[in-house]
Amino acid sequence: MINKKICIINHSLTGGGSERVMCNFANLFCENGFEVDLILLSRDPRKIKINKNINQIKFLKKRSIYCIPRLIRYFFKNPDIIIISSQRHINLIVLIAKLIAFSKSKIFVRESTCYNMLIHTEPIIKKYLIKFLTPLLYRFSQKIICPAEDVKIDFLSSYPSFEVKIEKIYNPIDFDSISYQAKIINSENVILPSKFAVTVSRLSPEKNLEFLINSFSKIKTKDLKLLILGEGKSRKNLEEQIDKLNLRNKVLLYGHVKNPYAIVSKALLSLSTSVVEGLPNAILESIALSTPVLALRSISGVEELLKNNKCGYTIDTDDHRVFANKIDEIIEQRIEINLLDEFRQQYSFPQIAHKFSSLF
Repeated sequence: MINKKICIINHSLTGGGSERVMCNFANLFCENGFEVDLILLSRDPRKIKINKNINQIKFLKKRSIYCIPRLIRYFFKNPDIIIISSQRHINLIVLIAKLIAFSKSKIFVRESTCYNMLIHTEPIIKKYLIKFLTPLLYRFSQKIICPAEDVKIDFLSSYPSFEVKIEKIYNPIDFDSISYQAKIINSENVILPSKFAVTVSRLSPEKNLEFLINSFSKIKTKDLKLLILGEGKSRKNLEEQIDKLNLRNKVLLYGHVKNPYAIVSKALLSLSTSVVEGLPNAILESIALSTPVLALRSISGVEELLKNNKCGYTIDTDDHRVFANKIDEIIEQRIEINLLDEFRQQYSFPQIAHKFSSLF
């Protein structure tokens, strides 16, 4: 790849899926000879490991829209570089700053999820602004990056005229780093149960964790516990649900953990009940760690990842007992997976770097 300067615009160094992907992009381009600026918009104090040679530029605003003046100044100082941003509202803010600055920079916007499934949750003014601005501003992007076929289909269902701009590029995974971290013993200073399933998820409504907890209350496998790794606004409601179902000793909310890989690698099963996703990193990383997956068949890249049930199962149900029975069945069968070579080929840093090289 040609040695150029590239800027990754990220919400924060937090543990969210899209944020982690963008940090992986920063690491990827740094390792491939780019001078990398990583702009962080938010004040979030949590961190993800990034290459020490990456230049961090911290705006640290409470809301992304407040970053527009500083983005404009950045574009004036760097008039002709490559920019990659992710998440619809951030993409729009970046494109506004580009136009105001009359920048010649090439902007690659990434659709992180099937946004049509989420837009109804936005405040009404923001929702209509996004619907109005997306077709106006996205035409000034170089390419629209979609991480999964379902994300591409979802986007084109609203904006079919943008098909010529769409590129499907999977999320890059640092397999060596994941493998190394998975071998670190007791990195979170917790005693793990002898038998457990795990879900790595933000605690928010679209992750559908109420369904997962209700399902887990009906499993028959003895001594199996559920560890939920993640934090979010739904914590209080989930704690009340756990208490109501008398699951305090069976469902454990671990919150954010610095090294989820050391836990996921030891789990008997990785679970996902999201109703909307893009290309879910938690599932991709579970497969990389040879942990079988059971996921709801939502609008997402889940089936694309699971390779026709080679790495686990999807199930289409809103019945807690059906999902619980599937958990019991998978645990009883002791399913094992090993597709690391195949996944390295599709999701490794070199493969994703090669995909981008054809665009730059």
